[in-house]
Amino acid sequence: MSSPLVWLITGTLSGLGRDLALEALKRGDKVIATGCARSIDKLADLKAAGADILELDVTAPLEALHEVAKRAVAIHGSLNVLVNNAGYLIVGALEENTPDETFAEYNTKVFRALNVTRAFLPYMRARRSGTMILMGLVGGWIASPYTGLYVSTNVCLDYGYFRTHILAPDYTEVSKESESFLQGAEY
Repeated sequence: MSSPLVWLITGTLSGLGRDLALEALKRGDKVIATGCARSIDKLADLKAAGADILELDVTAPLEALHEVAKRAVAIHGSLNVLVNNAGYLIVGALEENTPDETFAEYNTKVFRALNVTRAFLPYMRARRSGTMILMGLVGGWIASPYTGLYVSTNVCLDYGYFRTHILAPDYTEVSKESESFLQGAEY
């Protein structure tokens, strides 16, 4: 039997992040569920289910995220799966959303997801193993009214229907031939 995976999941207060944490725990995997200081107490039921709880504000500066990554990896000695799921829904017609609301939405869902990835990636590279998941949204394919801003942040994180193994032993860089082939692909 293989060893349990160690997951760190952002956005575990509700929805898909919470469900994913509970399913991973049911499989026998180890889960580090995260939340910001103002909502960490809402993760008590995940702790009762066996998750480790770690304060993580995805909007923190990169240096602070590096410290959180160090603490997270120390909990179980490694990390196998990083799930960037933190975000929130902003609703309204684009012209009704202020520039500050727009920046806050992109900062939380896109820019900070990249910083969380930057903080944890060195640990995965050192082990030459790991999976990073950036949660997108089906709304990018099937839109709903008044969710354009929210959907646009999720589409930024959607790489499409493929998986890349850049740490695999047989990985090779994309060549001109591959790029030409992809030009004719249908999505």
